[in-house]
Amino acid sequence: ALVALAVATCADAASLSRATARVGEQPPPEPVGEEPQKDNDGAYATKADACQACKFAGTASCAMYKTCLCYATNTHFTVGNIPDAKDTQHWRWACGDEGGSKYELCFKVDYTYQDAFADRVDPN
Repeated sequence: ALVALAVATCADAASLSRATARVGEQPPPEPVGEEPQKDNDGAYATKADACQACKFAGTASCAMYKTCLCYATNTHFTVGNIPDAKDTQHWRWACGDEGGSKYELCFKVDYTYQDAFADRVDPN
């Protein structure tokens, strides 16, 4: 019985593979906007740059487009007994605020007429 189940599962997988091949693969969507440059420290110089990087990545992937809510945070933290740093802007982005309260929402949107990246969409 176990062998019959394994054979049936392989047959289903083969027919699914053939069906997928007939439909063809869809290329990923084109990203929206320009990808901002990172600073020499590997982070973004501003919150706006970090948010744009999130939007660029999020709109280039169907999965991220449907699930990503862009948040950004400055990862520079003042530490005692260490001289003041000249560069205090180390912005990073994430698809969620699970990193803590220092993460700020990138795009304020009206979900009736905008997607998660604040771009207009037709709700109909």
